Amino acid sequence: MYSSSDFEHLFIRYKAEAMPQGESIQDFCLKNKVPYNLFHKWYKDTRHHIVPVQVEGEPVDQEPEQPLSTSAPSLGTSFSSPPMRFMIDIRMTGGMHIQQRNLSYEGLKNLVEKLEVLC
Repeated sequence: MYSSSDFEHLFIRYKAEAMPQGESIQDFCLKNKVPYNLFHKWYKDTRHHIVPVQVEGEPVDQEPEQPLSTSAPSLGTSFSSPPMRFMIDIRMTGGMHIQQRNLSYEGLKNLVEKLEVLC
């Protein structure tokens, strides 16, 4: 039995690997031993549940990370805050669930770019 997550991963792989080569989704399903009729039903049931997401604002540029020294800091030295990390948890009514943890800003940008392909 295939889960919604299985079909979601298959669809993302298709968009990244086979679609740019001009391969049909039917051929891709056949090559991956997934019944096309089940994938097609999942796609019909979930395609309208995907909604575009708009991110507002812009992150502040951060200085490149410097290696931590093992010596104790001298007096008058200020501590810098660690770089910001993101955790994304998207759940949709069609059963699709996307979760990513410990993302840097670059990782978050890459995730959004990949999700745009689904829209």
